[in-house]
Amino acid sequence: MTKFFSVLILVIISAFAAFAQNDTTNVDQIRTESGVDPTRVISRLAYSVWYFDQGGNRSQINNRLNFTLGINKWSFSLRPEIVTVNNGIPGEGFDTRSGDLRFSMLNAFLVKGKHSLAASAEFTLPLAPSGFGGQYFSASPALTYAYTLTPSFLVAISPQYTFDLQKDALNPELSVLTLRTFIAKFLASGWFFVFEPRVINDFQNDQLELIVSPIIGKSLGAGFNLTSLFEFPIERNTRNNRGVLIQIGLTKNF
Repeated sequence: MTKFFSVLILVIISAFAAFAQNDTTNVDQIRTESGVDPTRVISRLAYSVWYFDQGGNRSQINNRLNFTLGINKWSFSLRPEIVTVNNGIPGEGFDTRSGDLRFSMLNAFLVKGKHSLAASAEFTLPLAPSGFGGQYFSASPALTYAYTLTPSFLVAISPQYTFDLQKDALNPELSVLTLRTFIAKFLASGWFFVFEPRVINDFQNDQLELIVSPIIGKSLGAGFNLTSLFEFPIERNTRNNRGVLIQIGLTKNF
């Protein structure tokens, strides 16, 4: 956990340094290829490693692919993953299985001047065995509004509601409202910095959570981006169950 806070402090310092630099007008491609702004549609292929540090020698590693096809104002994504779990029991080691499969579609129906709106829906197919996925066939519709303050400075808000379409009769209903807000800065040098606080209201379990997530990325040229992301749940129970997330990903845009 100490290492996580050290990295978090470095990211925050880097972000403040980025905001202090002069604004530019040639960062539009960097903003589009970063994947930060969902109202920007582009085709891409991404690979990312998700490491959840759950404490007590427990951890989870997700290897995820993301195939996205952008057509005009529409984009369609398919995200399979392989999940590795270490339950912390001595002698049992790691267990690896296929995870859930996610499919999403998005329409950036309004992009005018400084204002952008996009509607999306994500569906999770419960293909993973118990302990390696959510065990819900669920849907997550969302609406994203993005406002461009300057060519390199973006703020956005995105409410998303997740509910179950089908589940085991013994599982509780799925009813979760997530409010994502993020601030993003893009530099002509190819760097981009994002800060995203996320409020999650689980109606079924009567639980309200806050997750803070700094993101730092770099355009490598030729359509390639390298991105690192950190998610830190404020609620102790969430940190113990879900864990602190460290993610590293490589994206190729087309």
